[in-house]
Amino acid sequence: MLEDITKKKLENGLREVKKSQTLSILQILQMDYFEDKERRFKPEFNNSTNWKKIEKEEKWGGYDKVFWFRKNIEVPESIGEESLFLRVSLEKDGDLDVIPDYPESLLFVNGQFVQGIDKYHKEAIISPKIVQGNVLRIYLRSWTGLRGELNYTFSGLELYKIEKYSQKYYFLAKNVLDTIDQLSQNDIVRVKLFNILNESYKRINFIKPRSKEYYESIKDSYSFLQEELKKMRNFKLDSPKVVLTGHSHIDMAWLWTVLHTREKAQRTFSTVLNLMQEYPEYIFMHSSPALYKFLKNDYPELYEKVKQKIKEGRWEATGGMWIESDSNISPGEFLIRQILFGKRFLKEEFGIDSKVVWLPDAFGYTYALPQIIKKSGMKYFATTKISWNEINKFPYDTFWWKGIDGTKILSHFITTPDKNNYFYTYNGMVEPFTIRGIWDNYKQKDINDELLLVFGWGDGGGGPTYEMLENYEAIKEIPGLPQVDMGRVEDYFEKLGERIRDKNVPVWDDELYFELHRGTYTSQAFVKRENRKSEVLYHNAELLNSMALKLLEDFEYPKNSLNEGWELLLLNQFHDILPGSSIREVYEDARRDFEKIKGIANKEIERAISMISKEIKSEEDSLVLFNTTSFERDEIVELENGKKTLVRGIPPFGYKSIKVSNLEQKQIDEKMIVKEDYIENRYYIIEFNEKGQLKRLYDKENKREVLEEGKLGNVLQTFEDKPYFFDAWDISPYFNEKMKEVTDLIEVKVEEETPLKGVLKFSWRFYDSTIEQRVIVYNHIRRIDFDTHVDWKEKQVLLKTAFPVNIRSTKATYNIQFGNIERSTTNNTSWDIAKFEVPAQKWADLSEANYGVSILNDCKHGYDIKENVMRLTLLRSPIEPDETADRTDHTFIYSLLPHAGTWRDSQVIQEAYKLNYSVIVKKIRKNEEGNLPDNFSFIKVNDFDVVIETIKKAEDDDSILIRLFEDKGSRKKEVEIEFFRSLKKVVECNLIEEEEKEIAFKDNKIVFSITPYEIKTFKVWF
Repeated sequence: MLEDITKKKLENGLREVKKSQTLSILQILQMDYFEDKERRFKPEFNNSTNWKKIEKEEKWGGYDKVFWFRKNIEVPESIGEESLFLRVSLEKDGDLDVIPDYPESLLFVNGQFVQGIDKYHKEAIISPKIVQGNVLRIYLRSWTGLRGELNYTFSGLELYKIEKYSQKYYFLAKNVLDTIDQLSQNDIVRVKLFNILNESYKRINFIKPRSKEYYESIKDSYSFLQEELKKMRNFKLDSPKVVLTGHSHIDMAWLWTVLHTREKAQRTFSTVLNLMQEYPEYIFMHSSPALYKFLKNDYPELYEKVKQKIKEGRWEATGGMWIESDSNISPGEFLIRQILFGKRFLKEEFGIDSKVVWLPDAFGYTYALPQIIKKSGMKYFATTKISWNEINKFPYDTFWWKGIDGTKILSHFITTPDKNNYFYTYNGMVEPFTIRGIWDNYKQKDINDELLLVFGWGDGGGGPTYEMLENYEAIKEIPGLPQVDMGRVEDYFEKLGERIRDKNVPVWDDELYFELHRGTYTSQAFVKRENRKSEVLYHNAELLNSMALKLLEDFEYPKNSLNEGWELLLLNQFHDILPGSSIREVYEDARRDFEKIKGIANKEIERAISMISKEIKSEEDSLVLFNTTSFERDEIVELENGKKTLVRGIPPFGYKSIKVSNLEQKQIDEKMIVKEDYIENRYYIIEFNEKGQLKRLYDKENKREVLEEGKLGNVLQTFEDKPYFFDAWDISPYFNEKMKEVTDLIEVKVEEETPLKGVLKFSWRFYDSTIEQRVIVYNHIRRIDFDTHVDWKEKQVLLKTAFPVNIRSTKATYNIQFGNIERSTTNNTSWDIAKFEVPAQKWADLSEANYGVSILNDCKHGYDIKENVMRLTLLRSPIEPDETADRTDHTFIYSLLPHAGTWRDSQVIQEAYKLNYSVIVKKIRKNEEGNLPDNFSFIKVNDFDVVIETIKKAEDDDSILIRLFEDKGSRKKEVEIEFFRSLKKVVECNLIEEEEKEIAFKDNKIVFSITPYEIKTFKVWF
């Protein structure tokens, strides 16, 4: 009881000391302001600028507007060489409590940017170096935000200085008091701290606050407290250590657009630079090369100052990726390009070779990532996000993460506590609670006693505050807490690697599945579709232009054009853009971005195939069919007269030219029956019920009923989709409780019945929405396509398709980047239960030993396969943060592929590629002078287990780069690649094209070994 009373006394005294540290100089209650529709970055105005007066309590604001405020202030000469503080209040305190609802400003003084002003940075330190003739010419560039027609209340500015010892005593005493709260009642350190803090308080003369005697007593009290703490240093020597790094997580887009993020970077980075002048130990890191490039273009003066701090070692540019990418949906090649573009920028601009992949906020991490990291010349992985899991607590904080191929990466979770949440945070505070809590949270204390804490306001930027840095200075002196020091992220990981060497470090051999935000596999369906189509386009553009480069004289590879598209494409992989968790304005920008992205690729594809086609020898008018996949394929081609014909044997990564006259004569004699409730081809008998659902699917070749007896297939299921918190992000575990089938069939129509193809169209109504679907079967492939168009009007409704199949297996297989992963179909454990919705790339499969079924897709990523029911999530329609999300037209294809044997024995991989990568058809005229053959393969591999994913021109020379991977978990001793021409040189390199070793070759072939799921990259010279 007595201690509680004493504590209240100390808290009350500290409040008085805090107030008295501020020595007011003057208040500004009136300024000039105007709305800047040009959104200029600097205070450069002409005489025609229409400035108006704004007074205290006057309203201002609006939706997504930029205002400038200005005021000239005369500073008393008595100030001398002291730093000044400027408190900016462009709103009334307490009016607003949400970051995006708060005006964000950049402060300029005497023509120089000083720092950002936001909810957490209301005071700016003004160095005496920028005071000119005792005059401060103040300009504020203020952005109003995107939350609607807000009216802020102008409250003015205050210029003041700080009484040094009052400030120092306040921060030291406050942190001692907060440390006492973190220690147990019986801790001797706590007892001593409480006593010396109370003694220091007794030395303060509170009779005449702000008097000379008062401030002298505080100085004396501060000296006493310092000296007493020094006597307790031995209590700190054996404690663990926390390395602090200033940080600001700046989402490239989320509740704001990319444009606003570029402005946030200016404000945040200005604040960092300003604080670095005052706090020489302060070290800051930022992880996005894309944002550095934006800064370089938008604000070169600020960029040069950042660059200088990087050179000095006080600013760390790390992270490795172009942006902090999604890794559930983003394709494997995109993840590689993130690192390629990111590392190259850091190397070229700053001379830095980053070794840490920094992804603190992405919504799960693919099993392929460890190999991608290591083969890109990186060594470490950092995150915090898995601590958000809603069911299972992840067992490790420092561990070896083993990937799909067996590659191990040293991984570390930052364990900083958040006072308001159960999970760790990357927006750390500097206070005894976090310094003690980060160690208390940490699970691997037996192998490591040094932790990394990144501190600063983030998500919307802002970064560290001067209060955090003052707390750091104070905490260094206080026993009872871990030791603290400033440091760099890269250095921390290098030392962590040394500390855990020869230790029993746990291993996690699986994906890092995130037990939350499962809706992000589906939300904002259009961006997922555009991303998949762009994946195909850039694959095709690079391949076809590589072919043209080596087949044609004087052909120029469009490196700059494609790289421009790549940078924009990589930007849109950001972990709040691609997952669908941003505001409407972000997706308006994304639509424009993808139009540009696709436009660049389509232009370069057309240029390449046109120039190649002109050189193909043809005795008469012909069609050239370009196959951009790793597999030979057959394809149905539609002629100008509307007839269709089947072209067989189109070579991999090549083309086949066929005379039009020959095509018109080609026909096949195959059975195809299409009725309103029945389809039969060479492979299947398919029956439909009166609701348009599959009643029977019989595999004629394998004499097998595909569906579970008595169950229906392709059942369109809807669910009330109201997660309890994160609407666009989450599908909640209880979503299954309310299911309604789409059964209002309004039309059935036979659209096509030819020997090649059968098409049956179904149309359904669901409340205000309509669904049209063409069920397509073929006689040359086993795939059954469901070509779907949805006009979706519903809010918070989830749409799935369900196939209860006649398969018994406790494991399902899902295609991921550069391979596949098995996941349980049971709910045996809490870990299995948590995976009620999982991400995949192009297919998922459920197989017994001798038979299986796959569901393929052309732009969908959310699957769930439990027991024998296979489901693919087709649409969601969340209302937060974008109320209009997904309530529009959608077009997509999913396919059912029953097959003999397991997926490894079948054509699942090939058919998934063929579904996504259409044959490109080009008509050519008679050309007897052409020097290219009518049948051509640029590159081909002799083993279907090995997939060539990428063919492109190398970044730094004229070689052609080939990237491939083993896709079935097989170990191969002799894989052969055959090229179209004799080779001069072959080099194996890492994923970012750094050469490693020369490879033997013979004529136009190379032979190599490969291990399960290994990615290999070769550069070849012809």
